[in-house]
Amino acid sequence: MLKIFGRFAAVLILLLPGAGFGADQFAIAADGDQAESQIAKLAGIAPYFHLYDVDGNLQQVLPNPHLDMEYGIGPACAVTLADMGVTVLVARKIPGPKMEDVLNERGVRIVRRIGTVQDVVNELRE
Repeated sequence: MLKIFGRFAAVLILLLPGAGFGADQFAIAADGDQAESQIAKLAGIAPYFHLYDVDGNLQQVLPNPHLDMEYGIGPACAVTLADMGVTVLVARKIPGPKMEDVLNERGVRIVRRIGTVQDVVNELRE
Protein backbone atom coordinates (compact mmCIF):
# COMPACT_ATOMS: atom_id res chain seq x y z
CA MET A 1 0.00 0.00 0.00
CA LEU A 2 1.30 3.43 -0.91
CA LYS A 3 1.33 6.04 1.84
CA ILE A 4 0.72 9.59 0.72
CA PHE A 5 1.81 12.26 3.14
CA GLY A 6 4.22 15.12 3.60
CA ARG A 7 5.36 17.75 1.21
CA PHE A 8 5.89 15.35 -1.67
CA ALA A 9 2.29 14.13 -1.82
CA ALA A 10 1.69 16.05 -5.05
CA VAL A 11 4.59 14.25 -6.72
CA LEU A 12 3.21 10.90 -5.66
CA ILE A 13 -0.28 11.68 -6.85
CA LEU A 14 1.03 12.77 -10.25
CA LEU A 15 3.04 9.60 -10.62
CA LEU A 16 0.43 7.07 -9.56
CA PRO A 17 -0.58 4.68 -12.33
CA GLY A 18 -3.85 5.81 -13.83
CA ALA A 19 -3.35 9.42 -12.72
CA GLY A 20 -3.89 10.44 -16.33
CA PHE A 21 -0.33 11.40 -17.18
CA GLY A 22 1.07 8.01 -18.23
CA ALA A 23 4.19 8.68 -16.16
CA ASP A 24 6.82 6.40 -17.62
CA GLN A 25 9.77 8.31 -16.26
CA PHE A 26 10.39 11.39 -14.19
CA ALA A 27 13.35 13.70 -13.92
CA ILE A 28 14.69 15.53 -10.89
CA ALA A 29 16.84 18.55 -11.71
CA ALA A 30 19.82 18.40 -9.34
CA ASP A 31 22.96 20.26 -8.35
CA GLY A 32 25.02 17.05 -8.30
CA ASP A 33 25.16 13.49 -9.53
CA GLN A 34 24.47 11.83 -6.14
CA ALA A 35 21.09 11.07 -4.54
CA GLU A 36 22.05 13.37 -1.65
CA SER A 37 22.33 16.31 -4.07
CA GLN A 38 20.02 19.27 -3.65
CA ILE A 39 17.17 19.76 -6.07
CA ALA A 40 18.38 22.46 -8.46
CA LYS A 41 17.08 25.98 -8.07
CA LEU A 42 16.55 26.40 -11.82
CA ALA A 43 15.71 23.38 -13.93
CA GLY A 44 17.12 24.57 -17.23
CA ILE A 45 20.60 25.23 -15.90
CA ALA A 46 20.71 22.26 -13.53
CA PRO A 47 24.03 20.45 -13.85
CA TYR A 48 22.28 17.04 -13.72
CA PHE A 49 18.95 15.33 -14.25
CA HIS A 50 18.25 12.18 -12.24
CA LEU A 51 15.84 9.97 -14.19
CA TYR A 52 13.64 7.54 -12.25
CA ASP A 53 10.73 5.25 -13.00
CA VAL A 54 7.47 5.57 -11.05
CA ASP A 55 8.66 3.02 -8.47
CA GLY A 56 11.66 5.16 -7.55
CA ASN A 57 14.22 3.05 -9.43
CA LEU A 58 17.09 5.04 -10.85
CA GLN A 59 17.28 4.81 -14.64
CA GLN A 60 20.23 7.14 -15.19
CA VAL A 61 21.91 10.35 -14.12
CA LEU A 62 22.19 12.64 -17.11
CA PRO A 63 24.67 15.52 -17.14
CA ASN A 64 22.92 18.54 -18.65
CA PRO A 65 24.03 18.42 -22.30
CA HIS A 66 23.01 22.04 -22.98
CA LEU A 67 25.02 24.02 -20.43
CA ASP A 68 27.47 25.26 -23.06
CA MET A 69 24.73 27.01 -25.05
CA GLU A 70 24.73 30.81 -25.04
CA TYR A 71 20.93 31.01 -24.85
CA GLY A 72 17.93 28.69 -25.15
CA ILE A 73 19.20 26.23 -22.53
CA GLY A 74 15.81 25.75 -20.85
CA PRO A 75 13.80 24.96 -23.97
CA ALA A 76 16.57 22.65 -25.24
CA CYS A 77 16.52 20.76 -21.92
CA ALA A 78 12.74 20.50 -22.09
CA VAL A 79 12.91 18.93 -25.57
CA THR A 80 15.67 16.51 -24.54
CA LEU A 81 13.81 15.34 -21.43
CA ALA A 82 10.50 14.96 -23.25
CA ASP A 83 12.20 13.00 -26.05
CA MET A 84 13.60 10.65 -23.39
CA GLY A 85 10.08 9.86 -22.15
CA VAL A 86 10.07 12.11 -19.10
CA THR A 87 6.51 13.02 -18.11
CA VAL A 88 7.22 14.77 -14.78
CA LEU A 89 10.01 17.25 -14.04
CA VAL A 90 10.84 18.05 -10.40
CA ALA A 91 12.75 21.29 -9.68
CA ARG A 92 12.62 24.28 -7.37
CA LYS A 93 11.85 26.62 -10.29
CA ILE A 94 11.52 26.59 -14.03
CA PRO A 95 13.80 29.36 -15.32
CA GLY A 96 11.44 30.99 -17.72
CA PRO A 97 8.25 30.87 -19.74
CA LYS A 98 9.92 29.45 -22.85
CA MET A 99 10.99 26.28 -21.04
CA GLU A 100 7.62 26.02 -19.35
CA ASP A 101 5.85 26.43 -22.70
CA VAL A 102 7.88 23.60 -24.24
CA LEU A 103 7.23 21.34 -21.25
CA ASN A 104 3.50 22.04 -21.43
CA GLU A 105 3.42 21.46 -25.20
CA ARG A 106 5.19 18.12 -24.72
CA GLY A 107 2.88 17.04 -21.87
CA VAL A 108 5.54 17.18 -19.16
CA ARG A 109 4.15 18.04 -15.72
CA ILE A 110 6.16 20.46 -13.59
CA VAL A 111 6.41 19.78 -9.86
CA ARG A 112 8.17 22.37 -7.70
CA ARG A 113 9.99 21.02 -4.65
CA ILE A 114 12.90 21.76 -2.34
CA GLY A 115 15.15 19.24 -0.62
CA THR A 116 17.28 16.47 -2.03
CA VAL A 117 16.83 13.98 -4.81
CA GLN A 118 16.68 11.26 -2.16
CA ASP A 119 13.76 13.02 -0.41
CA VAL A 120 11.62 12.65 -3.51
CA VAL A 121 12.74 9.06 -4.14
CA ASN A 122 11.97 8.09 -0.53
CA GLU A 123 8.43 9.38 -0.87
CA LEU A 124 7.95 7.37 -4.06
CA ARG A 125 9.11 4.17 -2.39
CA GLU A 126 6.82 4.45 0.66
